[in-house]
Amino acid sequence: MADTTPTSPYKTLYCDDHKFWTMRAPLPETVLINRKQRMAVASDAVQPRSDTGTRDESPVVKSTLQLTAIWSGPFTRESVISGFTDGGRAPEYDGEDYGLYQIYGKHILCGSDTLLYIGQATEQTFSRRFRQHERWLAYEEDISVYLGRVYDPNRHTAVDNFKGWAVDVRLAECLLIYKYSPNYNAVAISGPPPLGNFERIDILHEGERHKLHPRDSAPADWG
Repeated sequence: MADTTPTSPYKTLYCDDHKFWTMRAPLPETVLINRKQRMAVASDAVQPRSDTGTRDESPVVKSTLQLTAIWSGPFTRESVISGFTDGGRAPEYDGEDYGLYQIYGKHILCGSDTLLYIGQATEQTFSRRFRQHERWLAYEEDISVYLGRVYDPNRHTAVDNFKGWAVDVRLAECLLIYKYSPNYNAVAISGPPPLGNFERIDILHEGERHKLHPRDSAPADWG
């Protein structure tokens, strides 16, 4: 595996007791915003300097991030809209009905039960998200939906209003779209998404995953 550790300085934002940075992608293409407590960073006074004279604040690359998606289904689009409305209470909004989803249907070339779309619902429930899909789902045949919950109590907490959880769900969405290339997805298909501070990301699928593999590994599955 090629060394992907950044070798040039990059801009960081310090706010309260945290630092924030991206992986240098242009703003319209940015998927991940990294965050770390300032106290978790090695002493600024002893950090190595780059050949430009500025401190090299490249993030430490960790080994592996493992996420588990627990899937349920199949559901009709109508049942998703009417039944998956648990958004939780403010300010955490830690309800049950958020996460990943797969949409299967009939495709003119690939036939029935084809993976048409992979998406995520993090800032709204599955119900609200599928209301936004109504304009095109109404014209599709034999639609079935699978919903995936991603939650690790050791990693995802209300301390940051579940922002870390939202980043993980969106990252998982991008990895799945790039690997499976659903027919109707337009974003995250053409190029591999950044892996943030990780060399490898494993997504384990449990429950009713339907046509997804039991495990998706990036970047191993991209070769």
